Order: sequence, then structure tokens, then C-alpha cells
Amino acid sequence: MLLLLGLMGLIAATAAGSSGKPPHIFMVLIDDFGWGNVGFHRNPSTPEVVTPNIDSLVKEGIELDRHYVHFACTPTRSSLQSGRLPIHVQLTLADPCTTGSGIPKNMTGVAAKLQAAGYATHQVGKWDAGMAWESRSPPTGRGYQTSLNYFSHGNWMNNELAWGGSTKNATQPPTTGVKDLWDTNKPALSLNGTGYESAIFEQRLLSILEAHDPAQPLFLFYGARVAHYPLMAPREYLDKFAFIDEPHRRVYHAMVNYVDGVLGNVTQKMKDKGMWDNTLMVLSSDNGGYVKEVGPCDMNAPFGGINCFNGEAGANNFPLRGGKYSSFEGGIRVNAFASGGLLPAAVRGTKLEQPIHVADWYSTFCGLAGVDPTDHEAAAAGLPPIDSLDVWPLLSGANNTSPRQEWLVDEGALLQGEWKLLTGRQIEAGWAGPQYPNTSSAGHEVCTVSLACKDGCLFNVVNDPTEHVDLAAAHPDRVAAMKVRMAEWVTTIYHHPIPPNDPECEATAYQKYAGFLGPWLP
Repeated sequence: MLLLLGLMGLIAATAAGSSGKPPHIFMVLIDDFGWGNVGFHRNPSTPEVVTPNIDSLVKEGIELDRHYVHFACTPTRSSLQSGRLPIHVQLTLADPCTTGSGIPKNMTGVAAKLQAAGYATHQVGKWDAGMAWESRSPPTGRGYQTSLNYFSHGNWMNNELAWGGSTKNATQPPTTGVKDLWDTNKPALSLNGTGYESAIFEQRLLSILEAHDPAQPLFLFYGARVAHYPLMAPREYLDKFAFIDEPHRRVYHAMVNYVDGVLGNVTQKMKDKGMWDNTLMVLSSDNGGYVKEVGPCDMNAPFGGINCFNGEAGANNFPLRGGKYSSFEGGIRVNAFASGGLLPAAVRGTKLEQPIHVADWYSTFCGLAGVDPTDHEAAAAGLPPIDSLDVWPLLSGANNTSPRQEWLVDEGALLQGEWKLLTGRQIEAGWAGPQYPNTSSAGHEVCTVSLACKDGCLFNVVNDPTEHVDLAAAHPDRVAAMKVRMAEWVTTIYHHPIPPNDPECEATAYQKYAGFLGPWLP
């Protein structure tokens, strides 16, 4: 008992940092960030992938080699903010103009927990976790004191027009329509169209840090616009990658290089303010990189010079199988790391190969803040409880085994330790090469390949992370046992109703918000 108490005291002291104060938390969620599009996953290196700041943060921190998310935007973002596995909060993409988009109304967001613990809470960038109810759906309704965000899956980075989804053969981007940029409790009229959107977000991040009193713990969430469709980058960044002929790949790498610079500037600002030594930074992608069809780009665009908005290509999950929208590792196992001075010296520069789910940061952050993660409001409303597990003992080195050993991705995918069971037809079953997409990939992209797992496909994703060897025939007993567990998990799925888009959403945008998306219900 004395040994246990001593260990618990050591964990608590480590979590509080050398200052004895609750740590600052900087959470970064990069959009559609392919496994092969970051330097620390490229050995040997390639001149196409230029992420020096990210790579440095990984060397100073912990590479999270088995960090899992959902295979699409809305479920992952709802999972992170609510502390639930996607199966218990939101399993599908949903447009912000439906009341079924994102987090159910009566779930408590992680920022609300941290604000109750005395944190200053700020959100910048992509939200995609709901918009309908003014009192609950925007970031301010989930506990963020300020936000500068867009609500939907993506928008145009030069004028903030809402993105209507990938097209096939459009010749020009839209010039009219509803806009999507929100500043805390109102449309961001003064910022709309004032520059490259990622630069606008960077300036807000730096302004928040400049005004912040380091004596108060800070929770800063940055949902980077990079590198979701449509693909757009400043010309000086495109010029860095002029040697890449394929335009989707060229713009994509330019965007990633841009956000790498943003992270370098923001973390340097934290160091300049004396905050970094008591900070935990966590970075993850929201899903794997997209590997769909390659469509034509506008090669003479007035903004940047190249805009790609047809198809959905440019990312690369090499050497993993699949990509965004698939349950293969390329869709759900993503670029991730933890960094910052809060991490004990002994764990810096290491690779952690234990599984973590994005939902687990909810309880981890609550534990660091000293607040109970239990969602009492959701319980009173009859909604699923949090699934989040505190992984700080794992990160800090006090524990070598992750508490997260099993979870259901969806009705056709179960992870259990080192094993993954897939059932039914699995999409995006191909592999990309080290340079993807390219001229030879047009017409036979990763997305054109599927795998029939009628009786179950079994992969050991520790020994075979690229999922080349189906072991179902060699381990029939394991397949049978995992099918039983899968069926048990399926009974727990929360089916969040997603009604059609409410016409009042767009009507409110024009009647109340000067043509900008925003909440339309009280």
C-alpha cells in the first residue's frame, strides 16, 4: 500500500510539472495528414517532405506509433471533444446544417471540464463537431471562452466560402454562396478574405499567447485547416516544391510545410513566454490522408497559382494500407506525438508502441487539471458515458502498458491488442508507393481496390502494420472469439439521429449573420 501511494504521488507530482502548477495543454489536430507526409515517418528522407519543426518536436518528445482515430473528420473531432469512442457519439460525416452533426446537445466538452478547473480555454481552426444550438454546439457552447473557427469539413482558404464537397471536373472555384468563418459569438466579418486562412489562424494563436498570463493554466486547441480539400497554398510555398510535377502532391506538400512553420512559431512563442517547460503538447491527424481519384486542378489560379478541388488526392499513407474512409491502418492509425517540458526527461526522444485512442485525451487532460472526467449531464440525459482512459501514467513512464487495449471502430472493424478483425467489404484496400499520387496512379488509385472479408480478415498490426498477411485461416479460434466481442460491442453503438439539413440554417445565415454559417437554434 505504501508503495502504491508513493507511485501515485510520483505520478501526480510529475503531472503538475516542476512548478507544481497545472500544466498548459496545447492540442493540435491536423486535417487529413497522411502517414507518409511527415518527416519522422520517412526513412530514408525525401525532399518532398519538409517538416523540420514537427520532426524536432518528436525528437524532444514521444512518437506515438499506435495512435488511433476514426477514418473521417466529424467522428474523430466529436470523439476528442466528448471523450467518447466514435461509436458512442458520432459514427458518420454530417453537415453542420443538420441537428445531428457532431456532439449530442447534452454531452460535456473537455474544454468545459478544464475551464471549471481554472483554465483559460481557446479554440482556433476547424470545428466540425456541431453548429445547430447557439447555447451548446459552437466551441463556446462546449467550454471554449473564445474561438476563431469554421464549422464544416472544409472551406476555401482565400474567401472562406463554404466547401460543397469534392467535384469531378469543375473548371473554376465558386465565387458566391454562404461563408464559413466564426469569431467566438459572431461571423468573422472583419477577417473574411483578408489573407491565406492558415495565416489568419496563426495570427490568432500568437495573439492568444501574447495576451495570456502564464500564471493561469491554458488549454489551446488548434484544428489546423491543412491539408483538407480544397488544396490551396501561397505561391512562395508552392515554389519550394516546384520540382514536383503532380499538382495535387505539390500543393499538399506545400500546405504541410506551411503548417509546420506555424507550429514552430507557436511553440517558440510559448518558450518566449516561459510556458513551454510546463506544457504538454499533443499532435494528431484526424484521420489518414485521402487517396481518392485525381481530378484536374486550376493551374492558373489567381490565389497561389494552383488550386486543386476536383477528386480528393494529394496525400500519401505509405507504407500503410488504405486511407481516409477506410478501417485499414492507413485510415485510422495516424501521425501523432506528445512533446513539451511536462514530459519527464527519461521518456523524451522515445517511441511509444502501445495503443492510444484520440478519445483518451479527455480523461488525460482532466487528470492533469485535477478534475473529475465523469459526464454527469450526459448521464442525466440518458446519453452514453465517456470511454476515455487516462494515458498520462503511460506517457510519463510510470506504466508500460496502455489502458486502451480494445475498441470497436465500426460494425466491421475491431481492434484488440495487437490484433485487428475486419468483416464485410473493406474499401481502399490498396497500398501507395513512396511518391503518390503520380501520373501512373490516375485511374487505379488506392481507392479503387477493395477486400472481401465475408468470413473475417485477421491482421497482426504490430508485426505486420502494413496489413499484407491475412492470418484468419491460421487463427480460427481467435477470429471466432473476436467475432463474439465484436457482436457485444455492436450492441452498445449509439445511433445519433441525423435528420436532413434544416432549411432554417441557410436562411439564418443570410437573415442574421450577413451570409455566414452560424447556429440557428437557441
